[in-house]
Amino acid sequence: MKKNILFYIICVGLLSGLTACDDKFLDRQPIDFLSPDNFKTERDIREAVNGIYRAHNDLYEPIYLDFVMDNGYYVEYQLLWSRTFNNETNQVVSKWARNYRIILRANTVLHYIDNVDMPQAAYDQYKGEALFLRSLAYFDLAFFYGDVPLRLKPESLDEADKPLTAEADVVQQVLDDLETAAELLPPTYAPDNRGRATKGAALALKARVLLFNHHYTEAAEYCQKVRELDVYEIYNQYDQLFLPEGEADNKEVLFDMQFERRAQPFGLSNQWYTRLRSWSGLMVSYELYEQYYSTNGLSINDPNNTLYDPSVRPTGLKTPSNYVKEGGYDNRFTNRDPRLHYTLIVPYSIRDYHVETGAPQVYYPSQTQNANFTSFRVRKYIDFSDNGTNNVSGVNPVIIRYADVLLMEAEALVESGTYDEAHVYSLINQVRQRPGVMMPKVEDVEGTGLLPEDLIEVIRHERRVEFAFEGLRIYDVMRWEIGQEAYQNLHGYRPSKLTPNNIEYEIYTVQERSFDPSKGYRWPIPKSELDANKGIIR
Repeated sequence: MKKNILFYIICVGLLSGLTACDDKFLDRQPIDFLSPDNFKTERDIREAVNGIYRAHNDLYEPIYLDFVMDNGYYVEYQLLWSRTFNNETNQVVSKWARNYRIILRANTVLHYIDNVDMPQAAYDQYKGEALFLRSLAYFDLAFFYGDVPLRLKPESLDEADKPLTAEADVVQQVLDDLETAAELLPPTYAPDNRGRATKGAALALKARVLLFNHHYTEAAEYCQKVRELDVYEIYNQYDQLFLPEGEADNKEVLFDMQFERRAQPFGLSNQWYTRLRSWSGLMVSYELYEQYYSTNGLSINDPNNTLYDPSVRPTGLKTPSNYVKEGGYDNRFTNRDPRLHYTLIVPYSIRDYHVETGAPQVYYPSQTQNANFTSFRVRKYIDFSDNGTNNVSGVNPVIIRYADVLLMEAEALVESGTYDEAHVYSLINQVRQRPGVMMPKVEDVEGTGLLPEDLIEVIRHERRVEFAFEGLRIYDVMRWEIGQEAYQNLHGYRPSKLTPNNIEYEIYTVQERSFDPSKGYRWPIPKSELDANKGIIR
């Protein structure tokens, strides 16, 4: 969908009556000001639908959510990370506003689409897309805020005051809408429309909503429906899942946020190349780093793991040309789950390439000007072919992919209490044994005949290392209610000890925090909403 939908996103929500997106598109009004008279042709509806996608891309989710959890830290998200946020905290307000912007645009399409003549296939697609995107927004709202106002049509100022709808009723609306969307949407699109919501995306999102609301049997059924479409499969190369070159033949991603490389003048590029490559402040936690097992399938904290011996030190520093991103030369970082080095930049590995010569640049934590206090950085999503130019990334952050469907089904089956062990193992193993990863099978390391609670722990571990910095960790922690475990102190290797000529691994506390169960997991309704919406009972 890159070239097609992104072109129309530039023209999103523009007043109709004009037959093309010409060079005056910046003077046109956005979708927020559409009226019924503006919807006259199929093109008007198509551009309005594209406007919903544009609203969906306004914030850099889902990546930032991992930096408020135990996967990382960034000072801009300090209030969320320390759980000292309130109803005026920027991200609390922005998430709410973003989701209702999506809902407003989706409601506009859904309310007026019946007034426009178009082929039935086009009608079904646009209606299905609007329902899917509205469902994505309402699911996010219900999960983070609980009870929220349920708005299902464009409303006048007289209808601005809206009472809260019970979370269970919001969730039911989402489930019903996703069922309809799945019936309307096509299973695939032509290559020039990649990125639009599909039948598989609607089924997978419904499975996620069901799982996250503990409807395990139904969740497993919807994961199976996704598999039975026979459209999706595990992509061979894990690292390319998150780079533009992996998009064309990628059958693993069900839905992602669409961006275009070097289209920053139109707001179609994102800043993750800048934030992750050029900045040091988005730091990865030691707690995430140690979750990546050795290639024998054993934890680095397992005393029986003979592949991990932190006492081994390199005999001498090598030249940069001898470094590889898969581990440098240090025993701590070699023979590890390949996803470690596809996801993180660890000390003494390649962090970058020289803009002019292309020579590899080694990551010495002591040289990052104290902006990174853990000594670990993010590699996932960095497109090095952008060659030092900031704010031009065309990487698409992933919202739903097939690996998630497989692990959701495994979790749902085990949680349901009725499952075939071999089938659950096969679901997990498909993720572990992607050709570019090839970690050992569950039965070869953890064994067979596992207790359900032990098998759940296997799945939870797999989710954490597979989906790091895809925004799912916060959802997992909240639904598993493991705040006491997840909201703990942040640790790292002290950067000043990791220099070009000296190596001393000192684990220390970077930031302190604790979890207060009495406060729960929910975010508060923004003060701006409470002030504007008199229908909410305080």
